[in-house]
Order: sequence, then structure tokens, then C-alpha cells
Amino acid sequence: MTEKQALRRELLALRNAIAPEDRRAWDAKINQALTAHEWFVQAKDILAYYPIGTEPDIRPALKEALRLGKAVYLPKCSPETREMTFHQVCSLDDLRPGAHGIPEPEVNCQLSTVNCQLCIVPGLAFDIAGFRLGYGGGYYDRFLARHGDLRTLGVGYGILLRGDLPRGAADIAVERVLTESSQRDD
Repeated sequence: MTEKQALRRELLALRNAIAPEDRRAWDAKINQALTAHEWFVQAKDILAYYPIGTEPDIRPALKEALRLGKAVYLPKCSPETREMTFHQVCSLDDLRPGAHGIPEPEVNCQLSTVNCQLCIVPGLAFDIAGFRLGYGGGYYDRFLARHGDLRTLGVGYGILLRGDLPRGAADIAVERVLTESSQRDD
């Protein structure tokens, strides 16, 4: 087992152990901070993630973006090519289980040409430099490497914010990290 795999297992267990009432309170704070963040307020188009498992639940922020008339795009993953594309959604109710069981937009949804101003990036953990530890598929790192003009905002829980995470040459840092208790800005 590699250092990243061992750390991933440890941090996932820590995240899974968060008490449900703490998770609800932290998610509320994350959504409040996210919808008040200057990049969110300014963005007309937002690339985001659909939360699964014990990830921070940003669905309220996504619903608020839709209510405000912003274009919201969610990822569709291709296990064959190991690539991710973003497709516009009009409602979170229109998603269907896709690769890895993650709810995804329908194929007929409009594909983002990545003129978006903001990409909200999930992570199991982040470090103070903005590097993330994900699930090991590399989908976001490959996507962000091709779209370096996006503003990137990582979202995670404060107990999973680390001073330094192991990283490889292909790992891409986010510009800012937002948690329920803090925000790391450049």
C-alpha cells in the first residue's frame, strides 16, 4: 500500500466518523460561506460536484445557484478514457447514476465549453497549499491540467485540512480551500 493509499484510508475513516449532527451543522456553514464567496457571487457559470457518501453536501449551494439563474455544470466520468466532462443541469432531480454510482447529468445535457468562471472541487482532504487528496482516480487533476484558466475552490471539512499532503507530479492545487471554519486564500 502506498503512502497516499494508507492516508486515504485513514482520512476516509475520520470523515466517516463525523457525527451526523456535526456534519449537518458543518454543511450548513459550508453552504453559507460558499454562496457568500465573491467567486460564487460573481460567477455566471459554475462547474461543481454532486456530493456522495460523506462528502460535504453542497446541494443547497447548487440549488441556490440555479435559483439565481446561474448555469450549473456537473461532471460525467468515463471510466474507459478516465476523463471527465461537465454538462449543464437545470435541476438536481434530473441526474442518473453514472460511473462509480455517482449521480450524473443525462448525455443530452449541454456540454460545457469551459467558459465558466468557477470550479468547485471536492477532496477527501486538502493541505494549506491547496493540494488535494481525492479517491485516486485522477479525474480532477487531469481536467484541471487542461483548464488552467478556471478559478478553483476546494471544499472540505476543517478536520481534514492538513499542513502537507503527499503529492505527485500530476497533482494540481486549487487556488482556495473553503471549510466550515476557515478559508485558505492566496
